[in-house]
Amino acid sequence: MVMVLTSILAIVSAIVPGGTTAVLVEKIIAMLIQIIPVVVKEYSDLLPIIRNIIAALKADPATTSAQLDQLQKVEVEWDSEFEAAAAAALAADKAT
Repeated sequence: MVMVLTSILAIVSAIVPGGTTAVLVEKIIAMLIQIIPVVVKEYSDLLPIIRNIIAALKADPATTSAQLDQLQKVEVEWDSEFEAAAAAALAADKAT
């Protein structure tokens, strides 16, 4: 699974800086929304790649204001999920 996610993120990372369209941005956001919970729980080493994709999308002139709002919400949710996962891992470490 990690290989598939890594490959998908690598492709998206290569596409975004080259310029996108609003339609492509929407599809990338939808994909990120679906995979971020899995990445946060299982593959935290992929988080920097996702952060870079989000930053590139935010800088892309094709990204609409509604999409920028969506990306902001994704980041807020993602940060809270990551913090919760980190707190749970810390608590589990302390319990052992």
